[in-house]
Amino acid sequence: MELAQTASTFVLLNMLWLFCSLLIITMPAATAALFATIAPWGRGQSPSEPLANFFVAMKKYGLRATAVSLLNLLIGSFITFNFLILRQMGTTQIMPVLALIVTTLVTSLLLLSNIYLWPLLVTVDLSLSALLKNALKLAVTHPFWGMLVTGTAVIPFLISLLLPQAFLITVTFAATALIIYAGAWRVIRRYLDEKEIHSFGV
Repeated sequence: MELAQTASTFVLLNMLWLFCSLLIITMPAATAALFATIAPWGRGQSPSEPLANFFVAMKKYGLRATAVSLLNLLIGSFITFNFLILRQMGTTQIMPVLALIVTTLVTSLLLLSNIYLWPLLVTVDLSLSALLKNALKLAVTHPFWGMLVTGTAVIPFLISLLLPQAFLITVTFAATALIIYAGAWRVIRRYLDEKEIHSFGV
């Protein structure tokens, strides 16, 4: 009975994220809310009223989540523009090769920073600048774990390519958020003191 209730809640959260992301402008807030409601599972706990908390979390984290998404969009656009220029320049000279290496490193760092940034956003109460700074630090100090979490988080999307579209609608996004949060939490908790960890009931 409990397993069925957990599974149904998981499916509803996935569908709720999809519904709230239909308007692109609300997607960042919905993403933060999904991470916030999935977080207890990622810490090995049972969530309390996850569906109701989803909308509370949208309101609580919406502004910072939107700011994070806009920053990602800005940096992502710059990276894409760089790759397009480098593609036209070719790789026959040393400068384009060096620029390609730097752009690739920046892309990897952006991806790894986001692996830690979204879980941090819904776990610790920090200003936007502090969140960005700490996510960047974790990406630099734990790059291999971040890459492992990233690779694992892609699996639900790969599975959804092989299964009916219902899997994408009911499982994929919530499963990805759970994998990312659970993976990031293993690192984040190392930097929390005992009082902060106990505040999560862990």
